[in-house]
Amino acid sequence: MNSPDPPPSILCLHASVGSGHARAATAVAEALAAIAAERSIDLDGIAVEDTLAHAHRGFPGLYRDAYLGLVQRLPEIVGWLYDRFDAPPARDTLARRLQRIALRPLVELLQRTQPDLAVCTHFLPAELLSMLRTRGLWSGRLAVVVTDFDLHAWWLRAAPDLLFVACDESAETAIRRGVDPARVRTVGIPIDRRFEPCRDRTALRRELELPLDRPVVLLAAGGGGQSALAAVLQGLLAMRRPAHLVAIAGRNESLRHALAAEVSRHAGAVSASVLGFTTRMHEFMAAADLLVSKPGGLTSSEALAAGLPMAIVDPLPGQEERNADHLLEWGVAIRCNTPETIGWRIERLLGDAARLRAMRSAALAIGRPHAAREIAVELLGVLATPAPRDPLPRRPLPLAPAALADPALAAAGVASAPPPGPRCAW
Repeated sequence: MNSPDPPPSILCLHASVGSGHARAATAVAEALAAIAAERSIDLDGIAVEDTLAHAHRGFPGLYRDAYLGLVQRLPEIVGWLYDRFDAPPARDTLARRLQRIALRPLVELLQRTQPDLAVCTHFLPAELLSMLRTRGLWSGRLAVVVTDFDLHAWWLRAAPDLLFVACDESAETAIRRGVDPARVRTVGIPIDRRFEPCRDRTALRRELELPLDRPVVLLAAGGGGQSALAAVLQGLLAMRRPAHLVAIAGRNESLRHALAAEVSRHAGAVSASVLGFTTRMHEFMAAADLLVSKPGGLTSSEALAAGLPMAIVDPLPGQEERNADHLLEWGVAIRCNTPETIGWRIERLLGDAARLRAMRSAALAIGRPHAAREIAVELLGVLATPAPRDPLPRRPLPLAPAALADPALAAAGVASAPPPGPRCAW
């Protein structure tokens, strides 16, 4: 008598370059665990892993630091590279071969554990897993979740069973570049389920000790903590219209101290508070009237889900510039390019109640707060269909005891390697 097939295992892979990719992977993993529990689906584990934690020594720092260094010092080069390589690769380059060598520990993990499904929220592991399937070294299903509104060719170097994109234009881009339409799903970008306007804003403001008699403007440094936030804060503090600013510096302590010093020197119509790391970003977004931020894919999606209009500042050339284009076209954001007029522009917007209401309505209409759940439903449906090839032997996913240190993940049945930073970048 044949023994029953073991329950499927799921591996969610991100890369710790910024925080958005990890937040997306965690959102998908939590949604998978929740729906599996609701539907009594037996799973053999859901793991969230950082691709760069499974690489040869030296590669993670080189990969991460080279990118972040360019972002900080030569952002124009980042934009040029983004545009230059936004096309299918003509051949297998030396850099890509070296990258595969550097990720040999990840290959060994996959060959050893043989997860039935791998979900990639960064393009770095997706291409590698696709190659492993082609060579018969891994027999699972592959899903790719794009974490920006625009679809860059880097995401298309893999051949996934399902490609999840943020908007219709990205779906059309994928299809015109050769992806089978049956494999493409337009679902939005997966975010934490808490980013949804489900509480009374007045009650939230009281709870967060925010004023009720003036607009609340939220300033966010972003997951990497790199921003022209100090210059933006100066412009906003100079506004003559009463408002309250909440500046969130994340884990960047030097930035937090600089912002706090700027606020302490200020006296005028605008009040302000400065915070470091917080786990209540979803509540601040729900309580605020406007978000001033760089247009990262996750941050923008969280704001859309909360119905929060945006003022875009200092977008990174490349993916953030393209994210900004989408947000402006959808009517949910304005863009502030000149530091000297940031306060003037935002003051005018805060004084136009009808426009703010229209932007909020547009954000709520476009936001996809349940994207992670939609993705999870699709993925569990794929696992329920017969595998296209014979499974290879596997061992349980190696989950360190420290993996369950995050109570929220443990409660959801999700295991994760100790993350390089906070679960939420704020």
